[in-house]
Amino acid sequence: MKKISEQTKNFLFYGIENTIQPKEIYKLDGVMLFFVFLFFFLAEATSSPAVSKIFLVTVYVGFVLLSFSRTEVTGKKVFWIYGIQSLTFSILFCWAGTIFMLTTMKKEIHTVYLAVLAVIYIFAIAAYMVLTITLIKKDVYNPSATKKLTGGWCLTGFVMLGIGAAKVLSAQAGYTTVIRIAGLGFYFVSLLCILGVVHLVKYFAVKKLEVEKYDKI
Repeated sequence: MKKISEQTKNFLFYGIENTIQPKEIYKLDGVMLFFVFLFFFLAEATSSPAVSKIFLVTVYVGFVLLSFSRTEVTGKKVFWIYGIQSLTFSILFCWAGTIFMLTTMKKEIHTVYLAVLAVIYIFAIAAYMVLTITLIKKDVYNPSATKKLTGGWCLTGFVMLGIGAAKVLSAQAGYTTVIRIAGLGFYFVSLLCILGVVHLVKYFAVKKLEVEKYDKI
C-alpha cells in the first residue's frame, strides 16, 4: 500500500485534538430548530405546505439524532458531528433559497431551474475538492489559531458586505428582485455550510486508517 503523505495526514487530523461539549451541540441544535420554525412560514408559499413542513421536521430530527451525544465528544467523532451539522444547515438554507427563487418563477420552468441548480452545486463541490487537494499539497492544514481567527474575520466581512449590498439594492429594486436577492443569500450561506461536509470525509478516512493500522499489528 502506498504510504500516506505528511500533507494528507495534516489535513486528515487537523482538529482531531479538539473536543466538543454536549452543550455546544445542543446550542447548534437550538439554532437549527429556530430556522426550522422560521422556514415553516416560508413553507406556506410552496405548492404543498404540509409536505414541506414534513421535510423540514424530518431533516431536523434525523440529523439531530445522528449528532446527539450525552458525553464530551473527542477523537474522530468530532469530524462526524461537524460534518452532520454542516450538512443539515446546508440542506435547510438550500431549501429556503430554492423556495424563494421558485416563488418568482413560472411553474413551467421549475424543473429546468432545479436541474440547473443541481449542476451548480455539483460544480461548486467539485471546485471545492480541487481547492482542498491543492491546499493539502501546499501543506497549509497544520493547526493554527491565527488561521482560525483569519477565517472568522473573512466570514464576518463577507456577511457585513452582503448585508450592506442587500440594503442598497432593496432600496432601489422591485419586490421580485429583492426576493431573488434573498434567495441568492440563502444559497451563499448553504454553500458556505457545505464546505464543512468535508469533515464527514475526514471521519471515514481516519476510521479507515485506524482499521489498516490495526490490521498491521
